[in-house]
Amino acid sequence: MLRVMFTASGKHIGGATMAMIHLILGLASIRKVEPILLSTPPRQDYLKLYKRLLEKNVKIVFSRYVFRSSLLYWVWLFFSSLKTIKRFRIDIVHCHGTKEALIVGLAAKLLRRKIVYTVEGDPILEIFYSPQNYSMLDKIILKFSWMLGLRLADVVVGCSIWMANYLKKKYGIEAIGIHNPIDYERFSKIEKHGSNIVCVARFEKVKGLETLLKAVPKIIEVLPNIKVVLVGGGAEEEFLRKMMEKLSISKNVEFQAFRSDIERVFEDAAIFVLPSIYEPFGMAAAEALASGIPIIVSRTGGLREIVEENVNGFSFNTGDWRELSEKLLLLLRDSRLREEMSRAARTSAKKFSSENIALKYLQTYLFTLKGLTRNR
Repeated sequence: MLRVMFTASGKHIGGATMAMIHLILGLASIRKVEPILLSTPPRQDYLKLYKRLLEKNVKIVFSRYVFRSSLLYWVWLFFSSLKTIKRFRIDIVHCHGTKEALIVGLAAKLLRRKIVYTVEGDPILEIFYSPQNYSMLDKIILKFSWMLGLRLADVVVGCSIWMANYLKKKYGIEAIGIHNPIDYERFSKIEKHGSNIVCVARFEKVKGLETLLKAVPKIIEVLPNIKVVLVGGGAEEEFLRKMMEKLSISKNVEFQAFRSDIERVFEDAAIFVLPSIYEPFGMAAAEALASGIPIIVSRTGGLREIVEENVNGFSFNTGDWRELSEKLLLLLRDSRLREEMSRAARTSAKKFSSENIALKYLQTYLFTLKGLTRNR
């Protein structure tokens, strides 16, 4: 049995951690890998997620404390990683975060274990698009962790083919492209759909939500009762609300904070939109497909690997709100086309299921142990 260690903070679970947990669930299902998770106690919001891991008989090693200090957390993670690697005779350490790749990667190197590092995005680009979200110290630490974490890894995996190619072009890193997994079983159970336009994304500049808001006035000229629901929360919310008021679309737009029961939002959706400026993969778009919702996404990054043009949805040029409004109106006014795309959406999303992606990672782990795949 191949033993692979993952680490997580139960305090906050973002997209990268969700992808990791989906992968753990998939690995637990194929029974050739024993995933072991090192984690702090989960927040109330995430108890159901951790319960699912336990139901799959995934070993979870919890810390005894909830850390209020980030420094104490990283110190604990380093020494606990050493202890867990030795205790469970871990074969591979699989990292998903920038700082984690440095801290946990160093622990793995000290014990001569192989490291697989899944890159969910370039933190330097994230800083570029949203510099106000980072202090000077944060920027320094992230850049240092990023560059060293890439060098520590035995194998680097991009969360999409685009991400793998980007790492090669930008940093000279030979990476493998494996799509992020989604919880297909969970989302494919959704049977009913409403009439809303839905976007699930952090309220940050990089997600291009301005483009969607600019498209709304054109849509309500034809469909005055249409509702646009933005779910995610974030630093740009005040700016986006002001834009909404300026465009006189307040009656048609609803803002919601991040929520763990995103399937409830999808049940009221007719179309899913992700207008990102930069998007390494786009897990929410893949989840929408699994829910049977046609998608309209910008032609950027990994999103182009999720959308199948004129089959499960449409794409549009990044930032082009006119093209976006045209595609939205086409789908909103053609119920037959939406139904056809809905059926295709569910089928196309199966390739992102946890089990399918886990099989690809199993092959990567075996290659890594044999030294057949290197990132440099």
